[in-house]
Amino acid sequence: MSKKYSIGKVSKECNTSIKTLRYYDKIGLFKPEYRGSESNYRYYSKEQMTILLIIRRLRALGFSIQEIKEITLDPNLETLKQKIKKRYDDITSEIHLLEGKKAACESTLARISLGDIIIANHNQSQDKNFSDIQVENIPLNYMLYSREIMKQYRNVDVSLQRWADIYETCTSYGIYMKSPIIVTFHTPPLNQFLMNDCDVEFGVIVESNQVLTSKVANKIRQWGGVAAATIHHIGRYEEIINSHVLLLQWIHQNGYTVCGPVSEQFLISPLDTINENNHVVKILMPIKKV
Repeated sequence: MSKKYSIGKVSKECNTSIKTLRYYDKIGLFKPEYRGSESNYRYYSKEQMTILLIIRRLRALGFSIQEIKEITLDPNLETLKQKIKKRYDDITSEIHLLEGKKAACESTLARISLGDIIIANHNQSQDKNFSDIQVENIPLNYMLYSREIMKQYRNVDVSLQRWADIYETCTSYGIYMKSPIIVTFHTPPLNQFLMNDCDVEFGVIVESNQVLTSKVANKIRQWGGVAAATIHHIGRYEEIINSHVLLLQWIHQNGYTVCGPVSEQFLISPLDTINENNHVVKILMPIKKV
């Protein structure tokens, strides 16, 4: 009879706890070759120790108990090859999703840090009216968007669910978000405050090299490529109409006119913090000289 190894010896030699060996025995994954007739002690063969090391290796690769059972019951090289290939594909998909989550964290950290700087500069400013207004060249980018007519729209009723849907879409497909949520109003300026039906678009800027490979390519369009007057609104969103009016006054006083849909870029939003004093929204109005 070949040499028998106790459960304690196998545990030590294969660096596997006795508790795990008992569990494997219970579920039928790795049962001892011998049992003491009176003591009921578990004993394993030398060959079984090799099988246990294979199990350990497969567990380290992330295979499930059921998958390991299938592999050990059918020690065919082609079967093993197919299982490894499937696991490789699963890991590749998991990495892609994790990269999306990592990118989302990086983007969130960057915009919150920027918002914090804007709040600090605003608090230190002597002129809190026109001091923050700038004319910026908004680069042409690609936007993942969702657009629809919202009945009797009230600007305070911003759809947080649509925001969350866009964030989750980017994370699910591993799409890198280059911007916070951007809400664009395809209506005349200030029309979104009049409780009219309003053509509203929610979107985020995404990496251009992902556009062709993305599974949501039909929801991606070009955005930007214009000069825009901008201002930051800090605080309660219900009061953002004041910043819109202030920006429009500056535009008209400086010989410009609005020439495209107005957008709001939410640097720090209700999805980041419930503290309204820390909310920061960048208003962008495309302009041209009169």
